[in-house]
Amino acid sequence: MIVREGSEVWLYVILWLMMIAAAASCLGMIVSLVGWFVGRRRRGNADDAPWRQSDLYVDGDDWELWDVQWRRTGGRIEVEYGVANWLPGQHEYRNDFIRVFQRGIGLTEKGGRVSRVLLKGAEIRFMQTFLMRDGSTPVIQADSSYTETHR
Repeated sequence: MIVREGSEVWLYVILWLMMIAAAASCLGMIVSLVGWFVGRRRRGNADDAPWRQSDLYVDGDDWELWDVQWRRTGGRIEVEYGVANWLPGQHEYRNDFIRVFQRGIGLTEKGGRVSRVLLKGAEIRFMQTFLMRDGSTPVIQADSSYTETHR
């Protein structure tokens, strides 16, 4: 191999550039990993929070509410439940069946309204999210304003 004068300098420059690129990629990986951990902590590890069963069950004349579950996730209480339509034809149901209380005070609901049209016998799972007040055990009830207007 023929080595010209000055080629050793370019070899060292290329090696230094490769080392800088490797260090920058390692630093980028560390920054992205820290960002991932911070984001997961802010979300409250929602995927890791256990679901707890509630004993709430409502059997209305034209609808049914069952399988109510709840969990705490990062300052919120998520409630998930099933609804079935027993009226003939199409009827609209919204995800506002539930009210949640902590220490006797109703929690503020966070999240948008979702409505679905169900045929007779159709079932759906809804979810509602509430802003948590403290660490006390929530009391979950069916919203009486909804149950009175949909009889």
